[in-house]
Amino acid sequence: MEKQISIRNKILFFFSVQFVFIALDQWSKTWAVQTLKGSFPRHYFYGTFKLMYAENTGAWGNLGGNWGEPYKSLFLIYLPIAVLVIFGLFSLFSKKLNNTEFWAYSLIVSGGAGNLIDRVRFGYVVDFLYAGIKRPFETNIFNVADVVIMTGFGLIVLNMIQDYLNKKKAGPSISQS
Repeated sequence: MEKQISIRNKILFFFSVQFVFIALDQWSKTWAVQTLKGSFPRHYFYGTFKLMYAENTGAWGNLGGNWGEPYKSLFLIYLPIAVLVIFGLFSLFSKKLNNTEFWAYSLIVSGGAGNLIDRVRFGYVVDFLYAGIKRPFETNIFNVADVVIMTGFGLIVLNMIQDYLNKKKAGPSISQS
């Protein structure tokens, strides 16, 4: 059984994670604008990894990038703000989350906030990373905030697998009515 973290420490940790990963994301995007914008893509590992500048006006894969107002703002700014606030409050005040889940939600919120900052400031998100071997094993162009979000979701999935294996290992439980 994991020791519960005090609400004070949760808040301190949560906002420390936000500061570190939002700062890292915003710094990396500033670097991308200054270094990659207007230049040819930089290829590494035989083109498996590329650094290339893009302005994404939509969500993942530019989904919603061509939508008109008010739908674009609703789904790409206001809905994400609501989701991030809900995830943040849930991670801070839920007594059911273990430490891994708390980490995961903290990462998801910080990555989402990093992209939201771009969307509000510029009307687009700066992307500059690409990985892949060719279809179907290639990604959309992405950024540090996307990596942080996916790491958070990965932690949730790993935690679910661990819970499943622990329950399976413990054997069937007998419930009493």
